[in-house]
Amino acid sequence: MEGDEAVNALTQSSFVRLFNDFLYKPAYFLLVGLLTVFANVFGAELFTYTCFVLIAIYLCVFGRDLLPIMPLVICSYIAPSRGNNPGRNTASVFSFENGGLYMLILVGLLLAALIYRLIRDADLGKKQFWKTKRKLLPGMLVLCGAYLLSGIGSAQWNKVAGQNLLFAFVQSASILLLYFLLTGLVNWEKAPKGYLAWTGMCIGYVLLAELVYIYLRYGIIINGVIQRSAIYSGWGHYNNIGALLAIMIPFPFFLTGKGRTGMFYLSGMLFLAGVLFTCSRGSILCGVVTYLTSYTISLLHSRHARANATIHILSVLALTIVFAIFYQKLLYLFQALLGRGMDPAERVKGYIAGWKQFLEHPVLGGTFYPIEEGLYEWSSSPTFKAFFPARWHNTVIQLLASCGIAGLAAYSYHRIQTLMLFFRRFSGKKMFALVSMLTLLVTSLLDCHFFNVGPVLFYSMMLAFVEKRLDG
Repeated sequence: MEGDEAVNALTQSSFVRLFNDFLYKPAYFLLVGLLTVFANVFGAELFTYTCFVLIAIYLCVFGRDLLPIMPLVICSYIAPSRGNNPGRNTASVFSFENGGLYMLILVGLLLAALIYRLIRDADLGKKQFWKTKRKLLPGMLVLCGAYLLSGIGSAQWNKVAGQNLLFAFVQSASILLLYFLLTGLVNWEKAPKGYLAWTGMCIGYVLLAELVYIYLRYGIIINGVIQRSAIYSGWGHYNNIGALLAIMIPFPFFLTGKGRTGMFYLSGMLFLAGVLFTCSRGSILCGVVTYLTSYTISLLHSRHARANATIHILSVLALTIVFAIFYQKLLYLFQALLGRGMDPAERVKGYIAGWKQFLEHPVLGGTFYPIEEGLYEWSSSPTFKAFFPARWHNTVIQLLASCGIAGLAAYSYHRIQTLMLFFRRFSGKKMFALVSMLTLLVTSLLDCHFFNVGPVLFYSMMLAFVEKRLDG
């Protein structure tokens, strides 16, 4: 009791009140973004993760709610530096002896603080947390169940049972955990409606900064041509960077009704430019459509945006002038990409292999680990590949091959629930999040983004935000 009284007294202090206010303002996103870029550029992951965990612990003990963990989660995912990429460096900071143990200690402290919040908070914790209505929970649980049943009964499952269960658990947690926590541990009546959009802005600018650093530091342009194979960071390569950046394009447009319209339209344009410079074919295709769709929605949704005709004229003029002046240089710059076009040959080989695995194990699939070798794997680390299996670069094929008909049926149920969330009581504010979700889903038909942890963590938080703050 004395400890609770001390915490309550500190919660009423002027510093805590000021810092709590700071956590809901754009300046907080700037701080998180700078810490993330610092880690990515200088290999200071342990410093940044320590800062992030301290902020999260503060939120659990003194914070109004856990909404400010949103940017921390995704920025933690995109913070790793190129030199500490665990897929290329077995002795990275993520290895147990070089920093992994310290990170596990940080996670333990954070879990203890979270449990404390659940026990102590009379408004959001205790029984109230478990009684919170969660509309998407049934579909998520069914999908997680299908993941965990993946491959049972197959010969491959007997070989990789432990690995498969662990990988399935990670996939399940990435979909369910943050949705479950945020729906219950956020005071949604006080949550700013633009908080998700500011999170997307933060992530987008961090990705841009990382991409600029990669270009400047690692000589990506050789003899005037982009070498896209050299575009990678500590957490993913050009496809991962391009897709995540494309997913963030709608959020500046959400904020165009909030004033400073020019900054938000410029941000959307910069995010699209970043997607182009990742040279990720699927991301570029989806990113252009996402940009045009988001721009159109902003004009229809916001009277303030429509009234600012100067911004729109200057945007079109800027794009036209840049394209006219640099037309030949841009063609040459992207010639490696344009030369390959949208050739699906490599993808098709994987799809055929996945379909074959499904036919052999149609009910529960043949595990997340391909029975036949030969699928593309970017990682060169045996330890990393032992945990993250090669994947089939298409959500439907991935589900059929890994989880069979049960997996596709479970995913379909989850998808119907999510679409119902967006289209029931349809509103302009939900449209930007819908476009972001569709960008993830469409890019995942050309790659394995829905089975990468980071994009799905954002997806999980976005669904919680839409259900609890924008659905009404």
